[in-house]
Amino acid sequence: MIVNGDNFNITNLPLFKHSLEGLRQSVATPDSFYSSDNVICWNRNFSFMTDEGFMEIMRRNATSNIEMTIIWRTYILCHFATLARSLPGDFVEVGAYKGNTANVIADRIDMATSGKQYYLYDAFEHQEDDPHHAMPEHGPQLFNQVKERFANYPFVNVIQGYVPDSFAQGFPEKIAFAHVDLNQAPAEVEALKRIVPNMVPGGVLVLDDYGWWSYGSQKAAEDPLLASFGLSVLELPTGQGLVIKPYA
Repeated sequence: MIVNGDNFNITNLPLFKHSLEGLRQSVATPDSFYSSDNVICWNRNFSFMTDEGFMEIMRRNATSNIEMTIIWRTYILCHFATLARSLPGDFVEVGAYKGNTANVIADRIDMATSGKQYYLYDAFEHQEDDPHHAMPEHGPQLFNQVKERFANYPFVNVIQGYVPDSFAQGFPEKIAFAHVDLNQAPAEVEALKRIVPNMVPGGVLVLDDYGWWSYGSQKAAEDPLLASFGLSVLELPTGQGLVIKPYA
């Protein structure tokens, strides 16, 4: 299986593609080669690519090539969301953007029958003085677009505003699963101060930017905060950080 998705932070794309193909041709398993989302590897099974149920949900929900590019990240989210489904507590996504990962997760774990609520937080717009960078779809229309996307998902609460102030509009008392992706340290730290105390034993926290060099300020700020709660982060090859709240 050859996967050739987008990669980021490339300054010389022709040279990168040439080198990538040279790398593929130089390994013993050139037909098991993956390049996407700054992950390059070979001689793997890539089980998520042959999971037809997951792939059908991805194809149905993805609205851009980027959303397919980060497929390994999304698969990891779905795996741990499935485990968290059996725990007490609700789900939160801080930095929902267009709602794609939440949509995939909700469909993948059949959240409609779980009795849980899913809280999505985002400003949905970008101001010039915001500490994080703008995304292509940011604008006055995005909030309504995301609300419309989840019109048939009564358990999804789409909340607009800056975190953590927007938590006042609705925030779960118990959290089984949290996905944090704000692309900036200050708001993520403030969000985690509210999220972590409400996580149930066994609850899962995924930090989207934790392992990315260009977002090093987030790791630097979040490691001591999480340590103060007795927690540590497992950095994943996808760039995500994984935290599981212990039972004791």
